[in-house]
Amino acid sequence: MSSLSEGVTESATEELKVEGYRKLHFDQNREYLHSVLCRLRETVALLSHDRVVALINELDNFSIDVSLIGQVKAGKTALTNALIGKPEMLPSDVNPWTSVVTSVHINTPKPAGKTAVFNFFTTQEWLNMVETGGTLGEIASRSGFTDEVEEMQAQIREMQQRTELRLGHNFSMLMGGKHSFLGFSSEMLRKYVCLGDEGDGAVPDGRYADVTKSADIYIDSATYRVPTIIHDTPGVNDPFLMREAVTLESLSGTDVCVLVLSAQQSFSTVDVGLLRTIRSMNKNRIIFFVNRVDQLSNPSEQIPEIDSYIREVLRQEDLPTDIPIVFGSAAWAEMAAFGMHENMSETSMECLSELVSKRAATRNGNGMVSQLGTTEHTLSKTRDLSGLFELRKLIETKSLSDIAIPHLASTARRALDIARTSQIFLEQVDDTNWVTPPDFDIDAAIANLEAMQDAVQAECAKATKSAAEAMIEEMSNAYQAFSDREQVALESELATNKNVERWVPKIENLRRSLIATYTQFANQTPGKIDQILARAADEVQGIYNEALNNAVKIISVETPESHSPRKAACLMRTMPLDITSNWLKDWLSQRARRPSYIRKLRQLVAAEKRQTLDEIETAYVADFAAENSMQINCFFEDHINGLKNIAMLNDEEQRAEALRTLGMEEEIRLRVSRLKGITEELAETLKRLAVANTPAKSKP
Repeated sequence: MSSLSEGVTESATEELKVEGYRKLHFDQNREYLHSVLCRLRETVALLSHDRVVALINELDNFSIDVSLIGQVKAGKTALTNALIGKPEMLPSDVNPWTSVVTSVHINTPKPAGKTAVFNFFTTQEWLNMVETGGTLGEIASRSGFTDEVEEMQAQIREMQQRTELRLGHNFSMLMGGKHSFLGFSSEMLRKYVCLGDEGDGAVPDGRYADVTKSADIYIDSATYRVPTIIHDTPGVNDPFLMREAVTLESLSGTDVCVLVLSAQQSFSTVDVGLLRTIRSMNKNRIIFFVNRVDQLSNPSEQIPEIDSYIREVLRQEDLPTDIPIVFGSAAWAEMAAFGMHENMSETSMECLSELVSKRAATRNGNGMVSQLGTTEHTLSKTRDLSGLFELRKLIETKSLSDIAIPHLASTARRALDIARTSQIFLEQVDDTNWVTPPDFDIDAAIANLEAMQDAVQAECAKATKSAAEAMIEEMSNAYQAFSDREQVALESELATNKNVERWVPKIENLRRSLIATYTQFANQTPGKIDQILARAADEVQGIYNEALNNAVKIISVETPESHSPRKAACLMRTMPLDITSNWLKDWLSQRARRPSYIRKLRQLVAAEKRQTLDEIETAYVADFAAENSMQINCFFEDHINGLKNIAMLNDEEQRAEALRTLGMEEEIRLRVSRLKGITEELAETLKRLAVANTPAKSKP
């Protein structure tokens, strides 16, 4: 047993070397990226400019977000422990199960030095669940499902009574508040994040879990050289419906999503639903981890069958079939990462030993290189059968090449722009004869910029509104088409069979249409905003050229980048139609008049349409517009202040004050020399980031 566990533990270097994966280059990239993050922070801090504060905040708060999603008891928590390198830190018993989004912040700033923060639902959120049954109950109520709503409310009320009885007078004090601690233990976490069966009246481990909305844990780790946040989420088939909304809302900001499946039941109905919820995500950000291969009766033969089945499901769902699939076992991962084999069953150990032997006997020795997560790689592995190291490398590779390097390069480019502009400006200020043309009206130019700011705001708002109205209309038409189709299907079923048992509404077609429409809006609208901002930047550049007599392009105006709409979590979550269609069947089976059938169907679709489209408009479109509006205001305010500073430089008496305003307290030539060094370092950083990312793009 000992030699076998050692073999698995040593698997990372050897297995990846055999597969031809460029581990050395990757590790060099990872270490270099860590040094870039630290040095870039130091370099940017040397600049004296208001815009630098925002860049420093970005660098201080930069992190990679990784979410593990799957069904209840899929093994996500044990896998999370293995990924973060902390054995049994998060409670990972099969019962109880994780019921709260638990975010493990690795090497990120700690709030007030605290390492564990638990946030509770507000009173209004709690009452909304009890009084209406949440979003699902609200729509069901609108649609006239009175009995079903009452049943749901009774279940939630029972849960509430148990919770209030357990917490006593503390219940009302917890609502909307939080608990934070300087340290934590697995036992403490269990109180806040775990739910399970109470058994014979016993109090469950999760004393506060019913009312905990989120948990944030902060740790340090030398394994992760770039700040990373790993989210261990509740199973989306958790009976507490609001958990699903919280889980899927967290996906809107996820950089890498790991969908954890069970080898014994890969792609159940719930798993397919999960796959559909992440349809709008970039496929390069998705990884599948098939857990519990140690519980298969014949993994050597079953793993390729499961792999083929999953890729066929992807094909049927019109999704790319080359999404990486990692096969492994959280139990084996704990042994590989921590040498923990005491809790492994004899059957699991025998399964591991047998799989190693069969792989070794059939291994293809032609030396061909295969990418991580591909079928070829899976079937050629003789080590790392836990899948842990393969999963880590996939996450890290995607994090570096797709997220970290582009983000740091963008920050370095903006810092370089500030440094170059400041350097050139200082060099010009050192020329005592430099003034604006005598006929240039600086006040009129400032007024022009202010009017331009209003005009650009109005134009961007109009473009956003027009695109949003087109999107909402198309979505509304999709709901109408769905309602019409299902009415025809329902009438046909009633005419043929006199009942609705075989009627299955094609809800997934509606979901695909809505996601495609929103994705088109999210992809195209920022481009329209960018065109408006580019024209504005050109006009501002022209004002500077005129103000500076066009002798030298002292000020280089960079076009601000528009924001992109957030992923619409309301389209990713389970639609109430998914569940209430069964209620509808029950309702229909109790009534005989056809007009009632059709009216109830249309009421249900109309209620859901209002709920979804209202949320799209008031949350996602409104946030998108507000973020761009703020960006526009910051852009123009920067340049309005720039013109005011130029005006001060024309007045000898105001010259000293202007230098202080521009952060030029030091002697100018010394400052210029320092800026040259910063400029050169930032330029070199950009070159090295480009080189570092070139081979990474060819990786999986």
